[in-house]
Formats: sequence, C-alpha cells, structure tokens
Amino acid sequence: MNDIYRYSVEEGQLKRYNDNILYIIEGIRKKGLFEMESEDKKINDLEMAKKRTHKILITDMAIEKVPLIKYREIPESEYLMLQELAKEVLMVSKNENDSNEVALTYSLDYRNLIAEGKEFMGVALGDEHSVDPCMNTVAYHLIATSIQCVVIVLHNHPSLSKFSLEDVKFFLSNRTVKMMVVVTNLGNISYLVKKQNYNHKKAIEIYNHSVSVHNKGNNLHDYQKAVFCFLSNCYEANIVYEDR
Repeated sequence: MNDIYRYSVEEGQLKRYNDNILYIIEGIRKKGLFEMESEDKKINDLEMAKKRTHKILITDMAIEKVPLIKYREIPESEYLMLQELAKEVLMVSKNENDSNEVALTYSLDYRNLIAEGKEFMGVALGDEHSVDPCMNTVAYHLIATSIQCVVIVLHNHPSLSKFSLEDVKFFLSNRTVKMMVVVTNLGNISYLVKKQNYNHKKAIEIYNHSVSVHNKGNNLHDYQKAVFCFLSNCYEANIVYEDR
C-alpha cells in the first residue's frame, strides 16, 4: 500500500488546470490503490454508519459531502485538487483500511515534479487512532527534502475529533509542511496552515503551554481543552486555524 507513484506527462497535458486534476486523480485510481466499488451502497442515515462504538464507519454519502474549501494562504487553483484528495483519503480508508486513519501527503510543487517525472504523492495507512505520514517513503522524501514550505498532509479521524496534540506536534516539527488537513469520517474539514510570516518560536511556546495543560488533565475533557488552547491561540504565531 506504500507504493511509489510516478507520473510522466507531456508538457501540453499541463495546459489546463482542471484537466490536470482529472489526469492526476484518474492516474491514481488506475494504479489500483484507490479502487472504487462498482456499485454504490445506499445509506439511509448516520445510524447506518454507527456499526461500532469506537469509530464512525465511512459511507459513500460522507465522501460525496466533502466540501470545496477556500483555504487561506493556499492558491485558489488548488481548491478543487484539495477537495478531490480529501475524498480520496476517505475512499482509501473505507475501501482499504476498515475506516481507520489514512494520511495522504503531496507537494504544491507537483506540476514541476510531474514534468520531471518525479514522485509527488504518498499514502500511509494507520490504525483507528493514529497514522504516521512518514511511513510512506515518498511522503518522507517530500517532507525531508523540499526546499520550501510546500507540503500538504491530509488525513482522516475516525472518531470525528478535530486536531490532536500529536497532529500539532507533527505540523510544527516539519518546517516544509505548509498545511495539515483533518477530514472526519463524516466528511467535515478542519485545517491548520502557516502564513508566510509564520513564527516558529512563538508556535512552540504556545504548543508547550498546551502540553502543560494536557499533562495537568485527567480526563477526555481536559485533553480536549489542551488542544483547544493551541487552536485558539495559534494565530499569535501566524498560523491560521479554520473548522468547516
């Protein structure tokens, strides 16, 4: 499941952005990793998804409802791509990983990488509560070797939670990661994105304070309060947080 994806296209195939998106998504599906079921399952309501108490199972309805987000600090030309990739995360999770966590990592510099015949996207599979994007060799390479802050990581949360402190730590620890997107198993989106004047020192300060709040807690509410502490103050470090 951690195969390397390589796409090589002629220059003329990159003229129109929408065509390029369709090419990329179709190319991914042809690789066989994101195979879709031939027949859609009919879902009546949310209760159909609640087959287990510890997580929400992904439905075709949830995949279809993933919204088109106008991400701040991200070029408008990327919005449709990000919507499609968020759907792909849920598709992979549903069809290949028992609705558990899946991380998809790609570079905003993918046009140049495609033209050069290089890898630009990687997928890692996790368990119900976590996933390490860097388990995938392509994702690791993109994060470790990108010169600029151009990497985007999308992953799903089966429990419908927003960001965790582990997510925040990964986001801050990797300076080439521009944005992290969380899509719940019901198709809702939240994200963190670094502004151009992102203040790493201040971000670490806010994070460390949130960790101290977490360590003083002894129940789920306290732990959620710790995450909220970071999300509500990260603007001071020029990080944008939005929950859609």
